[in-house]
Amino acid sequence: MRKALLAAALVALTAAPCYAQAADGPRKPLTLKTRLDHLSGTQWVVVISFLPSEITSITCETWTMLGMNSWNNQNNFTIPAGPAIAIMDANKFQGYCAKHGSIIAHTDDGDAIGTLDRGDGNWNESTKLTFSTIQ
Repeated sequence: MRKALLAAALVALTAAPCYAQAADGPRKPLTLKTRLDHLSGTQWVVVISFLPSEITSITCETWTMLGMNSWNNQNNFTIPAGPAIAIMDANKFQGYCAKHGSIIAHTDDGDAIGTLDRGDGNWNESTKLTFSTIQ
């Protein structure tokens, strides 16, 4: 429950709509921008899933990073079919998953390779982990 509240608060605090004033009409929303830089240097990483299936676990090498019985029980949850977001506790992950393609999301329909925004194995500086296609 605490992680769900944290995720909701993070989205509410980081999402800021952008508006443009049209010369002949009302303001119209153009896009939604999120600012995740404040997560850099923390143990928190936003997981963004565009997968059409629930992520039941995320693994790296022999470690279960997210899912039931995750390492140190710090991410014992799943991520619903996307688009979806979650907050993952990456405490003690620094340096792991340094090989490209080593972060894998497992679904009932197949697996997907994840991408850290600040480079493979760089959990401390990363702000998001993205999954977009099932292989």
